[in-house]
Amino acid sequence: MTHWQLEKHPSFGGVRGPVLVVVMDGVGYGAQNESDAVWLARKPTLDRLHATCPHTRLNAHGLAVGMPSNADMGNSEVGHNALGAGRIYDQGAKLVQHAIDSGLLYERDEWRALTQRARERSTPIHFVGLLSDGNVHSHINHLLAMVARCNQEQVRDVRVHVLLDGRDVPETSGLIYVDQLEQQLAAINARGDRNYRIASGGGRMVITMDRYQADWSMVERGYGTHVRGEGRTFKSAREAIETYRGEQPGLSDQNLPPFVIVGDDQRPVGRIEDGSSVVLFNFRGDRAIEFTLALENEHFEKFDRKGPRPDVCFAGMMQYDGDLLLPSRFLVPPPQSSARSVSTSRATA
Repeated sequence: MTHWQLEKHPSFGGVRGPVLVVVMDGVGYGAQNESDAVWLARKPTLDRLHATCPHTRLNAHGLAVGMPSNADMGNSEVGHNALGAGRIYDQGAKLVQHAIDSGLLYERDEWRALTQRARERSTPIHFVGLLSDGNVHSHINHLLAMVARCNQEQVRDVRVHVLLDGRDVPETSGLIYVDQLEQQLAAINARGDRNYRIASGGGRMVITMDRYQADWSMVERGYGTHVRGEGRTFKSAREAIETYRGEQPGLSDQNLPPFVIVGDDQRPVGRIEDGSSVVLFNFRGDRAIEFTLALENEHFEKFDRKGPRPDVCFAGMMQYDGDLLLPSRFLVPPPQSSARSVSTSRATA
């Protein structure tokens, strides 16, 4: 194995170790105005260290921390994992976008297994995930690209279970993304032999996307909504969102109650049932692990699934837990180290 050594930083001169890296969440160099809480705060220790100790600045956004472009600010997970690491690792957002743009995602056995099952069994492919362009847990463009590919690969039925954001994007922007998705689905359905529908949904802080096992009831509600088709029914996602907002003025998208879309026969248009394929299109792992466990684990005791779990071909967008090897199938493999060193992350202050 070739020995790799971090380059000496020119700002630190003859400083010798050991060196302790402390990542302080939310602390950094800002605009130094009334919007900059760190600059405004009384912080004598940090001010003293800054005045008397060697220091430099690191970019904590964009290409420097493995995001797709410098327009992407990243998030706490990116900062915690990347700052001080010494190398740049492509983050999930960039890995997924590259896999889609290059076509590598569709060449992997995992994608082929999903689409083959859908064609052979005449069953839907279900997409579950956060519907926004926040690029923290997911990106709507990834979903739209995969839905378009399903149409191209002669998949007759697609169902989308939308989790509304309002957290990484403006609080009530959900209809922008719902309308964008509905426009694509309508265009595909216009060919006459396709049935692509939004099937269910709800706010990200109400269903499905719990993390750290803090509230399994969120996952239970999501499982009931997506899998069993249980919940308040509507003819469309737009109708559901507008109804809830009318009933609770000021309601943020992330707190929307669950909803189920029904057809003219008043039956759910897209429960996740035996024989189906399911893609959890979130790329970030912390809020995807629990729903993965609920859908993958044969022996599951966190809540009553009210019957056997459906026999589905399930895949996550990425591997959400490298220790637990979750999920068993994922569409985009984990990142590989870039040859670039941390020196490429230095800001030109």
